[in-house]
Order: sequence, then structure tokens, then C-alpha cells
Amino acid sequence: CGPDTEMFYWSGEPDKTPAGFNDDNPLWVEIWNDVFMQYDKKADGSFEPLKQKNVDTGMGLERVVAILNGQNDNYQSDLFKHLINKIEQLSGKTYGESVEITKAMRIIADHLKAATFIMGDQRGVGPSNTDQGYVVRRLIRRAIRHGRQLGIKDGSAGLTAGESWTKEIAKVVAHDYQTTYPELPKNIDKVIEQFKIEEAKFGKTLEQGLREFAKIISELKDKKISGEQAFNLYQTYGFPLEITQELAKEKNCAVDDQACRAEMKKHQKLSRTASAGVFKGGLADASEQTTKLHTAAHLLLAALRKILGDQVVQKGSNITAERLRFDFSYAEKMTAEQKQQVEILVNRAIKQNWPVTCDQMGLSEAKTAGAHGTFESKYGEKVKVYTIGNSSAGPEPPFSREICGGPHVNNTGQLGHFKIQKEESSSAGVRRIKAVLK
Repeated sequence: CGPDTEMFYWSGEPDKTPAGFNDDNPLWVEIWNDVFMQYDKKADGSFEPLKQKNVDTGMGLERVVAILNGQNDNYQSDLFKHLINKIEQLSGKTYGESVEITKAMRIIADHLKAATFIMGDQRGVGPSNTDQGYVVRRLIRRAIRHGRQLGIKDGSAGLTAGESWTKEIAKVVAHDYQTTYPELPKNIDKVIEQFKIEEAKFGKTLEQGLREFAKIISELKDKKISGEQAFNLYQTYGFPLEITQELAKEKNCAVDDQACRAEMKKHQKLSRTASAGVFKGGLADASEQTTKLHTAAHLLLAALRKILGDQVVQKGSNITAERLRFDFSYAEKMTAEQKQQVEILVNRAIKQNWPVTCDQMGLSEAKTAGAHGTFESKYGEKVKVYTIGNSSAGPEPPFSREICGGPHVNNTGQLGHFKIQKEESSSAGVRRIKAVLK
């Protein structure tokens, strides 16, 4: 901890600038904050100087843009005005006409903009029920719920029946940032597809969940929703805890957050116990055939990225001596031609009889070297990086380079013939391939 400075800008008329600062006046807008970190506060309240001091600085970039635009509302600045205009068009309502409408429009603009950026980069994290994917899902679903509150749904404002409205927001984001973030328009079709899937999926359960919530409220005796009830809304109707909390607040009720999170942890523990037989990395055992299929999974991921795009990332795997099952981020069903192209690439890599090499290095070094991995996982300081194909010293990048614990074969020629048996949906935005080696 340490002393701090807070910088405010007078957003009112220049000739009416007060002689002194008063933070009760909303026209004073805080745009910057610096904390001079120089003490370690002990349990007894005493302070010890830090050996290494630093400045923790936070600048309100969106607030600065609003000031430069002559606005005292971030959502009326260049960064949001086109999004707000689109939401007004879709809803038939006007920003600022009521506190509730303004809040809903801000949430939709902020959340769908954030989700578009998260899904639109090279990693392409899509909505799911785990890790970063669940953050994306919560953003989208909260926006959908507030859209419904404004009367926005498929078919709104000139859209055809069944046509997604969230995709219209994504299009505005991609257009507004196309120069600064060219990857957004490049990946916008995949973002839109995932928005459509998530909107259709949550739209089916939203009305049912709202009816269940109304029933819970009507039967409450102490104005507090139990953890079990909140968890049921999550598990059955896909309501993130934040949505239940918001709905409860609107009814002047509370939610037993701690009990709900305890229910979630208990559910996660049961799920982990059910899959306890699977070894680290998705391997059921370390037999020769399982090891071959593990190496084939690396070739498969590399081929998928080459055919479907760099946004493809591994979402899970399960490998036995009989087959490999591989989950990856992709919103659409693969075509027969795409599956054939993937098989050709994998089998071509096998015929090359490439060596499979392993190097140990720091995590940052591995990322710099272009190694792929599930970086949301907790890696140690040193990681193993398996490379297949051209070495880092060659003029061409390797066919595959991944962070992995192993085991793997010595060269690809040991694998045999790779064949995709099935390609199907695993969950929203995630596809699954089952394949064998013959």
C-alpha cells in the first residue's frame, strides 16, 4: 500500500469551473489514479517499507475518450455510440428515457462488445461451461437477458423470424474497430455463428427459467433464495449466478451466494470423481497403441488449424488403446471435404516419418517459440515442448509444436494410417472427432 493521487477533469462549462475540488459534484470526472506502492501492512497494523517499490497506475481510457468527445457519459462517446444506436433500433426504445432502459443498453453494449473481442482474436475462446469459456457465456447470456427485458428478440426491428439479434451488435464492433483490430472482421463470421448458437440455446430455456424464478419468488417466505434453488436455475436453465442475483434484486430479494457456490463446487467434485480414471493429458494408459494415438492427436490439431483456421484450440481429449476422442473449438459442422483434407494432412505427416523431439524450456520461451497449449492450465516454470516436423533451425515452421507431458512415439512413421470415424457436436461452439489408427 501507499499514498495515492487521483486525477479529475472538470466536464462542465469551462467558465464555471469551481475554485476548489468537490467530489460530490458529478461534473468532476476521475480519469486517472496512481498508487505509490511502498509499504507492507502487517497484521498488527504496522507498516514496513517494501524492498521493491512501484507505481500502480490505472487510466480510464474510455472516460478520456468521452472527455475528448465533449461527453460526460462513456456510452455516448465514439467507442459506444454506434452500438447504442443499434440497440435503440432493435428495441424501439431510447437511451436515457429511464434508468432501467439505460442500464440494460449499457450492459448489452459492454458485454457483447467484450465477447466479440474475446472470440474474435487468434485464440478464439468460445462460450463453454469451464474456464475462460464460461466468462464468455456469462457475458452473452446476461446481454441476452437484458435484451429480452428491452423487448429485443429474434425477428426484432426488421430481422426475420428466428434471426439472431446479437450478431447485429457483433457486426458493429467489427466495423468500428476494423482498422485498429483487423482480426475482428477476419474472424467475424465465426463470432457471429457462436453468437447465433448461444442465443438459440439460451433463448429456449430463458422463458422457462424466468417462469421457474417467478414461482420461486411467489413461494419465498424470508425473501432469500436458497443456494439449492439458485444452483437449480444454473444447472437446469443455464442461469449464471449473476443473472439470478440481478433478478432477485429487482424483486427486493437476496440470494444465498455462498451456499450456491458450495453446490457448484460439490457438483464439480462429483464430475472430477467420475472421470478419475483418465490420466493427465486425456490418456487412459501409457500403452504403445495409446501413445501412438496421443501423437496422432497432435497431428490432428495441427491439421485442423491449417484447414479450419488458427482460432481452433483443443478443448479436451480422451485417448484409449482403441481410439482417440478430440474436442476442439469450432462452431460449424465440418464438411466432408474438410474432413478429407484433415486426413490427407495427417497421413502425409505420418509418411514423412518425421522425428518427434522433446525440449524443456520456460513457459514464456515456449510461447515465443510458437508452442500451443491450454494456457489457462497451470504449468510449472519449466515445460516440455514436443515438436513434429521441421526443427526450429529450419526455414519452415514445424508441422506441430505443443506443450505436453507426453508420452509420444519417436517418429511419425510408427503410427500407421489415420482415419476419422466420426465428427459431431460436443457442446455449443465445440466439435468432437473420433479417430483411429489402422
